[in-house]
Amino acid sequence: MNGQDLSNTVNDPEVDAELNHLADWAENAEISPGAQITSSSEPEAGMKLLSAALGSDSAVRRAVGKPSLSGGGQSPARSVRLPQEMDARLIEIAKQRNVKPSEIIRRALDEYLVRAS
Repeated sequence: MNGQDLSNTVNDPEVDAELNHLADWAENAEISPGAQITSSSEPEAGMKLLSAALGSDSAVRRAVGKPSLSGGGQSPARSVRLPQEMDARLIEIAKQRNVKPSEIIRRALDEYLVRAS
């Protein structure tokens, strides 16, 4: 990227050649301003393309980030250690309710802060 050679990022010459081709296309392709890429034969094709171009799924997560919970900018993050039993219950309830564990933690903290005020 920015002319960077991506060879040897994966120990496969064909994959390296494809990565370099994709990186070159992404940086130099002539795409009209109104163009839209709207279909793919495969689910998650866009994320796979980004992963191939950036070198890993974690690089995509760092580059793309998550939407702000505060309406703009970065949302503060906190790290919490939990006993194994509590974590297992949290994951179980999150699956049952089809939400992420972090959403349950945010809701519980919000209720606590309202009551503590």
